[in-house]
Amino acid sequence: MGICYSVGAGDFFGDFSPKKEDLVIAADGGYGSLAKKNIRCDLLLGDMDSLKDTPKGIETLKFKVEKDETDMRLAYLEGVKRGYTDFALYGGVGGRADHTFANYCLLAEMAENSHTGTLYDEKCKAFAIKNNSTRVVGKANKTVSVFAFGGDALGVDIKGLYYELTDGTLSSQNPLGVSNHITDSEGEVSVKNGTLLIMQEI
Repeated sequence: MGICYSVGAGDFFGDFSPKKEDLVIAADGGYGSLAKKNIRCDLLLGDMDSLKDTPKGIETLKFKVEKDETDMRLAYLEGVKRGYTDFALYGGVGGRADHTFANYCLLAEMAENSHTGTLYDEKCKAFAIKNNSTRVVGKANKTVSVFAFGGDALGVDIKGLYYELTDGTLSSQNPLGVSNHITDSEGEVSVKNGTLLIMQEI
């Protein structure tokens, strides 16, 4: 199974080239970003409040404006239905701060479900882990911030970054893990009990 790309109506940064096995979902206004980048769209979904005209010839799932889910979460749930476990989110930051935060919550949900999800910004990528560990790979001196999300994170180990931590506790009320950085080319972050939101400069 490939990657499920979900593109929202926020600011679109970066680029990607989907393979045949990948699924590309436009979450409402994200279709415009895909069209500008000449990236194929396999599925368009949402309440369509950000589109003037619905394109023809593309599989479309339309929802009521008054709904419980954000369009990006609908894209995630549809990807899960189709068997995907690895998600890349674009167009999910900028514009409305509430929707940006909602997408950080979505990353935490993915970690809860043992799925992999990455949200891309202009200079940063964000992802979450729960009761797990992850390698942090990048250029030396690039910023890496580690936050407890949704409650305290216990048994946190941070290795290979400038500020290291062994069996520590990160509080969701205290951003102690902000503005760390890679010292070489790779670090490792792990948590025994809790969820960590990791934001890495790219």
